[in-house]
Amino acid sequence: MANRGPDDYVSATAAAYRLGVSTRTLRRYTQQGRLPDARSAGGRRIFRLGDLDALTRKPGTGKAVGYARVSSRRQQAEGDLDRQVARLREHDNGLIVFSDVVSGLSDRRAGLRKALSECMKPGVDRLVVEHPDRLARFGVGVIEHLLAGYGVTVVYTGQPENESAESELVRDMLAIVTSFAGRLYGQRSAKTKRLRAAVAAETECGDAA
Repeated sequence: MANRGPDDYVSATAAAYRLGVSTRTLRRYTQQGRLPDARSAGGRRIFRLGDLDALTRKPGTGKAVGYARVSSRRQQAEGDLDRQVARLREHDNGLIVFSDVVSGLSDRRAGLRKALSECMKPGVDRLVVEHPDRLARFGVGVIEHLLAGYGVTVVYTGQPENESAESELVRDMLAIVTSFAGRLYGQRSAKTKRLRAAVAAETECGDAA
């Protein structure tokens, strides 16, 4: 089954072999709702590899991966990122932590990509993050769904951050305005700068340059 992903399907016989049980036990798992099955074009029962692996993996016993993020170099310089990483490691001993210094709106995050790739490896069963917005401002549910296919649960520790949620939301809103205005008028145009300055003034944010 090398090179097969969690969304690939196998026969009932192969599924039973993978779990180390009989086909009768496999049928009982489906009747109990512990293991979903599907039907092939020929009407035979088939099983998704991701569901099989999730069934055999006990929560909290596998390897954990952590992800931390701050939005600005200033936050990093003030030690916010280091403290966030330290809190994650206090929560889960032996954690491998990946990090980024970038807006949660950006998809150019090497740290997040490495964390997700690590989560897709065998033996990993959880991704530890402080808050959902550390993962992303939008699309967190998609990330959670993707990882669930690999038997990985996203764990949120819920620790408070030094920077207020409001100030970071303002920064992200400015990033959105700059991005869309830049596409319409050009990143360096006077209209883009005026629009950004107006939004910054309305939100009492001094970072309008």
